[in-house]
Amino acid sequence: MKRIIFFPLIFISFSLIGQTNNESLDLILEKIENLEIELARLTNQIDSNTFEVQKLDESNQARYVDLDKRIHELEAVILLTNEEEVPDEELKTVNPLAELIEKDGEEEEFTLWSNTLKLIDNSRYSEAAENLRFLILSYPNGAYLVDSYFWLGEIYFLQEMNEDAYETYFSLINNFPEHERVSTALYKLGLISIKLEKNDEAIAFFERVILNYPNSGSSVLSEQELLKLKS
Repeated sequence: MKRIIFFPLIFISFSLIGQTNNESLDLILEKIENLEIELARLTNQIDSNTFEVQKLDESNQARYVDLDKRIHELEAVILLTNEEEVPDEELKTVNPLAELIEKDGEEEEFTLWSNTLKLIDNSRYSEAAENLRFLILSYPNGAYLVDSYFWLGEIYFLQEMNEDAYETYFSLINNFPEHERVSTALYKLGLISIKLEKNDEAIAFFERVILNYPNSGSSVLSEQELLKLKS
């Protein structure tokens, strides 16, 4: 009689264990499903943030174009003033750029630079790049040399000519280490390094921006890129 009672008890115990295992499996599956939903949400958020960063980068480029156009308009005013034969000493007092205009070839350089900005503004990048290369070769001590390097790098970057862009930005940094364009050039070198699958090098560039230019827009963008690389 005891054996008859004992076997049903064993059967009931195994049934309860099986039921418990099924419930645990259901919980695990539910957790996995919730994790997949959360992962999809985070992926969408990352994509959205990436798009916002790209828009910010494009907005910054537009600001650079606008700033350079404003500078060239100011210089145009100075040229006109110079043609009116204002005394040299008065000109130097009015604007420190006046001395540059008196140099041979400065007007030709200015005209070429002005035309190049218009080409960039109209997305005629191949023609603009040709002008920029000519400016770099023909005016090695010119007023627009650094900006020529920078915008040539930008054009290469936009056209995904990564090796050429890398070389151009690197030349800017090596030749003009104190220039205000350096922080942006370093950030762009980081982006290019990612495209070239050199993540360690990209991290080094981004960290250099953050360390040396903590209050710049490039520093904010570099921090965002570092988060993505280290996540």
